[in-house]
Amino acid sequence: MKTPKKNKKIVFIGEFLLSFPGGAEKSIYNELLKLSKDKSKKEIVAYTFDKCCKPGITKRDNITIHNLTLKYKQKISRFNSLYVYNYDFILDKLSDLYDNIKNCDYVIIQAIFAPLIAQFCIKNKIPYHYYLRDELQLNIFKNYEKGFRFVLKTTKNILENNAIKKYKKLNALALKNASKIIVNSKYMQKELKKRFNLDSNIYYPFVDTSSLKRTTHSKNKEFKDKKQYILFIGGNNAMKGNDIVLKIAKSMPKEKFLIVGPYKTTQIKNNVAFTPWKKDISQLYNQSKLLLVPSRWNEAFGRVVVEANYFGIPTITSDKGGLPEANKDKNLIITDLDNINSWTEKIRGVLK
Repeated sequence: MKTPKKNKKIVFIGEFLLSFPGGAEKSIYNELLKLSKDKSKKEIVAYTFDKCCKPGITKRDNITIHNLTLKYKQKISRFNSLYVYNYDFILDKLSDLYDNIKNCDYVIIQAIFAPLIAQFCIKNKIPYHYYLRDELQLNIFKNYEKGFRFVLKTTKNILENNAIKKYKKLNALALKNASKIIVNSKYMQKELKKRFNLDSNIYYPFVDTSSLKRTTHSKNKEFKDKKQYILFIGGNNAMKGNDIVLKIAKSMPKEKFLIVGPYKTTQIKNNVAFTPWKKDISQLYNQSKLLLVPSRWNEAFGRVVVEANYFGIPTITSDKGGLPEANKDKNLIITDLDNINSWTEKIRGVLK
């Protein structure tokens, strides 16, 4: 009688993990952390190609992270960077790592890096789990920008056209050959089934509330008063609904708005404070009485809604993608996205 094969190692391969604090990175790190606590698994190893971190090995929370380099560092176009300039280089690097990966239980992949890693896994008959995070992993490319930024985005898509075509082709193969597909909402599950006729498992994003600190006062010197702001996270981003929030703020001059985005310093214009991204998001929530999520794109889930709920902050969202799943208060979902009156009426109803 043969002895059953023991799980030896689980491997994550991706572009970012530690430096990029996006929802996908937070979710996958929490997944790796959970797996690292499973005594049946011997080792959790990650290989990243993170241009924001120095090359080398980092040990954190029982996870060993090997950060590799990209040969060509291109900031403007991630698709051209990964699927044109660095494509062969990344596959060669993975080939060098083959002996370290071949006997793993499975490889975890996600985001736009996933199809490239899947190609390596398919070739070497290594099982992999594909974590779907947003529309791009469903081969949906839509321009949600407005005004001049719409033109810029259109131009960028044209320049990336060949890389995007390559990505789509490889992504279809990656999805088809995955030993398991994990999605983060019923919306994503439904879209995957509709577009690729593939089944999946739903793992709702885990929000680590232990890192969120609820306080009775604000420690941020820039904003001294507690619970005074209507919060929006996604400044300068039309797909997140930045322009909608600015219109709402203009129509509600007596309310104070806090917009978080890619700003270098905090600036206040009329009743709107524009502030940079914060490592500790707790201070944002501790100063806010309401969160707005007027997304134009089909958000896969919406972890900011869960975070806001932890702080007891009501959230008004659009009805796009998986946001209705995240927003448990169905009375706070806007279906007429561009109708500013719908937003202001709902805000007044919440704040009265």
